[in-house]
Amino acid sequence: MITKYFESELRQKTVPEVSDHLKLYSMWDDGGTEVEVGEFLYGMIRVLKPKNVLETGLYHGISASYMAQAIKDNGVGKLTSVEISVENIEISKRRLYSLDLRSRVQINNKHSLKYTPENSFQFIFLDTEPDMRFGEFVKFYPFLDYGGYLFIHDLHRHLSQQDNKELGFAWPFGKLPDDINGLIKDDKVRPFHFGTPRGMSGFYKVHPEDYKAI
Repeated sequence: MITKYFESELRQKTVPEVSDHLKLYSMWDDGGTEVEVGEFLYGMIRVLKPKNVLETGLYHGISASYMAQAIKDNGVGKLTSVEISVENIEISKRRLYSLDLRSRVQINNKHSLKYTPENSFQFIFLDTEPDMRFGEFVKFYPFLDYGGYLFIHDLHRHLSQQDNKELGFAWPFGKLPDDINGLIKDDKVRPFHFGTPRGMSGFYKVHPEDYKAI
């Protein structure tokens, strides 16, 4: 339903060429998030009702539109998006205005690793250049509330930690930082994964009140 709404409002169709071999996934263009991932983000925010959401890599405002629509439907919350490209910001603004979502999104024209949040977040979506996303995790994890969720787009279950004979080990994300590895090892963060064609990995920040097996 939410995708039908976007398609009607934007008068554009999805691009089925960017999909898995079974043609089960589709995209608005060849650079933004998949339609199905957008719908997932929408659903997560509708369920969690976060007060503050952080996105890195606004691009053309596709994932931001899904998340902002969820915030609008919730009647509470704000999306903060960080994007370094002025051209991408202008494209995104036009998209958000056309969907009557501009007031739900605060856009920061900065390099993500130079951006310092003014508040904490309950939901974070990292989608800049792959070689920056582990660094963004380390930078923004302290701003994620306990019980919050952080997602890294384009990242498969192996977390890029495999030998690529042509391009080198852990291409293109790089070696998993000790900070992240330690959080997972100490059960402070619990990773989980989605088998989308481009991959998406989620990380749950363990809450002190979570049940612990006896």
